[in-house]
Amino acid sequence: MTPLPRRPGYTLTELMLVVAILGVISTTGPVLLIQLQNFFLMTSARAEIQRDARASLDLMHRTLRQARLNTITIDSPTGQAPYSRIRFTRADGSEMEFRQYGKKLIARKGLTENAISSNLIYVAFTFPRTDDPALISVSLTMGKNIQLGRRKVLELTIQ
Repeated sequence: MTPLPRRPGYTLTELMLVVAILGVISTTGPVLLIQLQNFFLMTSARAEIQRDARASLDLMHRTLRQARLNTITIDSPTGQAPYSRIRFTRADGSEMEFRQYGKKLIARKGLTENAISSNLIYVAFTFPRTDDPALISVSLTMGKNIQLGRRKVLELTIQ
């Protein structure tokens, strides 16, 4: 008996393996892509709020070190959180103010106002020790909405 000649093409087993592999890829692929997108959004939000928080705290720290001790006033603007504004006169005689306005952190020097950050959740200025009025604590909570109701939040404090 002579063997039959082979015809070109794919066998049923090969086709079933391809379909099975494509099924696995099509079910896990979208899940992996969504997780990759969430990771990217979380990482970029973390980097943005860390940059904003550090820059804001650095500016406030440098400016507060120039404040005249007897001119520092901590209060809260109307409709804002308690202790969310600090006003003082610097050594050069210029008036300074840092305050929360909604989600913005505002710095005012004289009549000029600048928004330092737009990711602010809460800022608090306090005198942590009653025996040392030169010590001021600044606490910032920054956050950014990512997607699907998720939010990345960072809290930093300096004294």
